[in-house]
Amino acid sequence: MSVETLFDQYYERATIPVRNTKFNRNRQGVFDIRHVVEDDEFRQLNHKIVLKDGRASSVWREQDWGLGENSLDVTHFEDGVVKHLSLRHTGDAVTGMKISLTRADWLMADPDHRLPYIFARADIEAWYRTKDAKMGLSRVRLAWDYDTKHTFPVRDHGISRNKAEHLYKGVEYRIEIEDRIRLTIDGKSPRDIDWPTELTGDEVRIMFEYARNESWIDGWEPIGSIVEDKR
Repeated sequence: MSVETLFDQYYERATIPVRNTKFNRNRQGVFDIRHVVEDDEFRQLNHKIVLKDGRASSVWREQDWGLGENSLDVTHFEDGVVKHLSLRHTGDAVTGMKISLTRADWLMADPDHRLPYIFARADIEAWYRTKDAKMGLSRVRLAWDYDTKHTFPVRDHGISRNKAEHLYKGVEYRIEIEDRIRLTIDGKSPRDIDWPTELTGDEVRIMFEYARNESWIDGWEPIGSIVEDKR
C-alpha cells in the first residue's frame, strides 16, 4: 500500500464522527495539507499530513501525554526513504529524542486507527537522553519488525556492542559505535548511516525550534545538517 493511500484512509477515518476529531484541508503553494486534531480523555493528538505535488512529503505530530509532558514528531519521505525525528519535552526543555530510519514500503496502517501509519519494520532507531546540558545516546536497535517482534539491540540496558553484524530477511547490517554511529545497510536498498552519539544544547534547541515551527514543512535539511554530516 502506498504512503499516499495510507494518508487517504487515515483522513477518511478522521472525518467519520466516531471520535472527537476536528479536521480541515487546505493548500499552501505546492503543499496539500490535511490537519486532524483528536482530543479524548486519554490523550491529545495533532497531525498535519503534507503532500507535495501529489506525493507524500512529510507528517508532523504533536502529542500531549499529560502531566506537562509533550512530544513533537516530524517525518519526511523522499525516494522511498523515511526519516523520522521525535522530541520529548516539558515546556521548552527537551528531555529526550529519537531518530529512526525506515522505508516507505515498510509502513502499514495503524491497527488502533489513531495514527496515519506505523512502522511495520525499521532499519535503525536511536534514542538520546538529556544529561549535563547535552543529549547523549542511550539506546540503539536494528531490524525492528512489528509482526515478529524481532529486533537486534546494539545499545540497551545491559547491552553495549561497539561493533556488530546482523542479517535479517535479506538485509545485512554492519554497525560500529565510537564517537559516532556508523551503519552500513546492504540488500535491496543499500545505505550508509553516520549519526552522532552526542548533541550539544545548541543543536538540540535548533532541532526543537524546527519541529515546533512551520519550517519543518520545507524539508529535512536542517536536521540532516546536524545529525547526518560527518565531522
